[in-house]
Amino acid sequence: MIALKEQSRKTTPSDGGSHILPTQPRGTSTSRRRLKQGVGTVLIALSLTGCMTLPNGKPLFGGASAAKASYAPVHSNRPQDMVAMAAYWGALYEQDPDNAEAAANYGRALRQIGSKEQAHSVLKRAVDQHSSNTDVLAEYGKLLTSVGKSDQAVHILGKATHDRPDDWTLFSALGVALDQVGKHEDALVNYDQALSLSPNNPKVLSNKGLSQALVGDLNIAELTLRKAVSDPASGVQARQNLSLVLGLQGNFGEAERLARADLPPAVATNNISYLKGMLVQPALWKQMEQLDAPIADETF
Repeated sequence: MIALKEQSRKTTPSDGGSHILPTQPRGTSTSRRRLKQGVGTVLIALSLTGCMTLPNGKPLFGGASAAKASYAPVHSNRPQDMVAMAAYWGALYEQDPDNAEAAANYGRALRQIGSKEQAHSVLKRAVDQHSSNTDVLAEYGKLLTSVGKSDQAVHILGKATHDRPDDWTLFSALGVALDQVGKHEDALVNYDQALSLSPNNPKVLSNKGLSQALVGDLNIAELTLRKAVSDPASGVQARQNLSLVLGLQGNFGEAERLARADLPPAVATNNISYLKGMLVQPALWKQMEQLDAPIADETF
């Protein structure tokens, strides 16, 4: 990920008593770089401190630790029919575990329902047997991305996009993997390629908006995420990513309103309070300096 440094400017109280994150400073490249580093620190810290929580109290993703906030940047929706797909393809896989199509689809369904260890077992075996099969490589690369093994994922997904240049999901997945290794400009190129194949796709726009935030382009990230959220198919992830970016800009009122659309009121309020606290603690920025971790992801 990007190098993490102390935020160069302190927040100041707004008229409503909240704290405003300074807008992107104009002038020296150093000030711009520091803002980008600070934004990256907050995003990474939030991904480390916990996981987004659904209204039923269950985590949307597995968190790295138990923490005060449930706020984490996220990347995409989980199709509701994946359980049925896992059962269907699982039965076919049990009958013929050497079948590449069955293995790829079973691995995909397992990943989508959160059974990632089992998905890894299925897909790793399939890759060993079918190393040139694009379907198998694509699903294995997506799985590696979703568990943060991004160095491996970049290589595998790069090959998959070369073999299947008309699949937007592969370019979006490669973008996420590149974001995880800190290659944000390359990630944005892949998101744009995904959008050329699937125009205005809310999942890709959500990924792209978070990537733009990671390089400190908060205003542009907000526009991208608002476009994603305007699509009824965007889902919880795009709304919560927009909420996060708005919070980073100091727009805590709208950020909390969006958070409350998907989270229990107490959790939403706690998330915003945690974000406010992070943005006004210079010492915390110093403590985060050496952190290096991928953004949580459950996409494609």
